[in-house]
Amino acid sequence: MTDTPDPDADRCAYGRTALARLALSAEQRELADRALAGVPTTHDVWARPGEVVGTALGLVHHAQEVPAQAVVYERQKHTNREVIGERLDVKRLSAHERYKETVAEWQLALQEPYYPAPPGAPARGLRLQEAAYAPTTARRRLDAWVREHMPYHRETDHPVTGHLPVLNTAEEMVQVPDALNHPYGDMRTPPDPLARARLTERKTALLDRIAAEEGRAEAAQQAEEVRALAVLLRAEARESGEGTS
Repeated sequence: MTDTPDPDADRCAYGRTALARLALSAEQRELADRALAGVPTTHDVWARPGEVVGTALGLVHHAQEVPAQAVVYERQKHTNREVIGERLDVKRLSAHERYKETVAEWQLALQEPYYPAPPGAPARGLRLQEAAYAPTTARRRLDAWVREHMPYHRETDHPVTGHLPVLNTAEEMVQVPDALNHPYGDMRTPPDPLARARLTERKTALLDRIAAEEGRAEAAQQAEEVRALAVLLRAEARESGEGTS
């Protein structure tokens, strides 16, 4: 039995571009599954009048999610809006306006993967696309799906994930500060000490790696300072009852 990694820690091993590509692959897989389900005729004898049309319309509605996620992926790759507009056969501004909220929601979901819980609700809804929320689980499932459904990939070990962009130090140097600064954007809600501790520990590991790989003494000194801060944040989290996970 394969252990399921903690989603918060799991996502830290992936860059935003890789997460966006996994989300796009998952949308396309679901669309393909829905389309395949409509091929057999075994259910036709029990179908209600108009049911087949409704199913086909649902397929079309879901298909509209695929280009939206594709735009997110392209923007994550820093593809120019004019290029995206040309592919969509619309003007640059039109493409930006059409998918502006989609891209903004993706960026927010990377930092806040859950929607705020309504009053009295037992659980929060997932805002981030599931494949991006738990990428290691998603990549295993996507690789297996491709091998099962696409004969020419039967012998390919990682048909989906083999060419995902690997998280590099430069990208992580952008992602970690973004994640650390994000909680301070809303002054009404104090930052979560445990979440800050985890991110600060991640920053420490990043600085340690930079110091080791590049031989930068200032990075090693910064790592020690940040490490001390992480210890304080862990202690604050314990005192506030946030736990030690």
